[in-house]
Amino acid sequence: MRRKLLSCLLTIACVSSMLAGCGSSGNTSGAADTAPAESKTEAVEGTGTQAAEESAPADTSSVNATGTVYDLGGLKLPICDPGSVTLTYMGNDTWCAGVSYNDGTAVQKEIENRTGVHIEWDTYSSDVETVLQTRLASLEGLPDMVEIPPFDSNVGVDTYSSNGVLIPLNDLIKEYAPNIQALFNKYPALEAMCTSSDGNIYALAGWWGDINDYVPDYLYIRQDWLDNLGLEMPETVDELYDVLVAFKEQDANGNGNPDDEIPMATKNGIKQLYYLMTGFGYDTNSLWYTDDNGEVHYAAVEDQYKDMLAFLNKCYSEGLISDDLDGTLLTQNITEDKVGIVCHDPADNMASSDDLALTSNPECDYEFMPVLQANENGTARMTKRGLTWHYYGITSACENPETAIQWIDYVYASEDGLMLYNYGIEGMSYEYDADGNIQFTDLITNNETYTSAFSALRSIGAWPTYFINDSGEAFMKIFEGTKVETACKDAYGNMEDPFPEMLGTAEESEVYTSVWPDLSTYLDEMFTAFVIGTESLDNFDKYVETAYSMGMQDIIDIKGAQYARYQEIVGK
Repeated sequence: MRRKLLSCLLTIACVSSMLAGCGSSGNTSGAADTAPAESKTEAVEGTGTQAAEESAPADTSSVNATGTVYDLGGLKLPICDPGSVTLTYMGNDTWCAGVSYNDGTAVQKEIENRTGVHIEWDTYSSDVETVLQTRLASLEGLPDMVEIPPFDSNVGVDTYSSNGVLIPLNDLIKEYAPNIQALFNKYPALEAMCTSSDGNIYALAGWWGDINDYVPDYLYIRQDWLDNLGLEMPETVDELYDVLVAFKEQDANGNGNPDDEIPMATKNGIKQLYYLMTGFGYDTNSLWYTDDNGEVHYAAVEDQYKDMLAFLNKCYSEGLISDDLDGTLLTQNITEDKVGIVCHDPADNMASSDDLALTSNPECDYEFMPVLQANENGTARMTKRGLTWHYYGITSACENPETAIQWIDYVYASEDGLMLYNYGIEGMSYEYDADGNIQFTDLITNNETYTSAFSALRSIGAWPTYFINDSGEAFMKIFEGTKVETACKDAYGNMEDPFPEMLGTAEESEVYTSVWPDLSTYLDEMFTAFVIGTESLDNFDKYVETAYSMGMQDIIDIKGAQYARYQEIVGK
């Protein structure tokens, strides 16, 4: 997830020669028919953008497509005469073992067929940030399009816009990217989190605003263990404690060994146990939050938070929480049928955890837990995962920024591009049944090499790591008819929006980058120390005092100013 950044205004010259060969006049062989009337519309449904609504249907007569061409939202394909423009992209490689964008995938080739734009891929599966930072710092050999480091923060957007690496995209979007503009109109939060303090957009954020409406990220629990012991699903802290004790003492997995159960473990480190904070009076499980007056708070330095730490320390001292502090052994322990509750994991991972545990116990059944409440009448709700993740921009080295933004508009925001993104290629990875519903092919559902649908889709280039815009509807289709779908439907419309991660001013970013790395490390280390008992909770006030001496108030003030800017943009 991301954080802040700085700012600076750049200008670009739109030279007519850059447009040579671009437009919809290209002529390629093997063109596919356009989509059926019911799936081919002039504007993306629900966007409400006047520009898209008034645009004429796209001319796709010269598009070389393998399957159906869907709504283009006013964009014309091909973008340029096929092969007349080559763009370079640098960033993360696929998340599929043995598959690289550098070698080409079916979806990448299909995108090139449709857009006419050739992409030279320069992607990496390891040390990506180091490679990117080195390249961007040198200001030499810049790619046309880039994933912006550091990935766990958004400060890179200001860094590389201030030094001239990234160009502003506002005018390009307005003139050449109707689908991005429609996406901004549909999701004001996205535009807000792409907008720097100077009002310019230097990068587009990977957007999880749609999929995270569907996918809860919380705790899941062994329902079969609850059933074995005659226990109800825990809904309060006291009930959770009783369940954890029973899991530890009553041979919950039924293997005859009462000492091998791990009542609760974490996926991404013990600090993720803060997800339990709703059980101690917080409205959501977000460390950053606002009160009724709009004032920004950070929960980890508040007295109320101490109660949760005391509970976690009690649980850890009694062996109810795994001592695998970094979660390194979680997969192994799940496979060995030892883990009762997994803390901080999205709902879809229940399925993979089931698959792991089933190798030891055919009765394994992980189910999503309800949000812990402070009491039986509690109204706390879980927070959605972050809305944005990683940023992507066009560099000053790009000689065809108009073509680049149109290509981005296609893959990132058009319906046709997102069909390739989320479902792959019609006839290869999906087909329509007699009722017009999408059905995945055996390549996706019965792939011997890539057993999960996600991996199978990624093996052909779908669900990419670049210009992310994941679809909740497509996600639900992948898990149709499973308990993951049930958990997601239960959560849909019942989650709080996360605290927005806005881009910072130059001053904010300077303070943030000088303060937050050390401060956040200290906060995490003290959380662990309080939980495992190497630091007494008698020193909690001293811990808070130290956090403020390290700049906690400065960070809270920055977050407050950014939240105010977010409200101003979203409410405009």
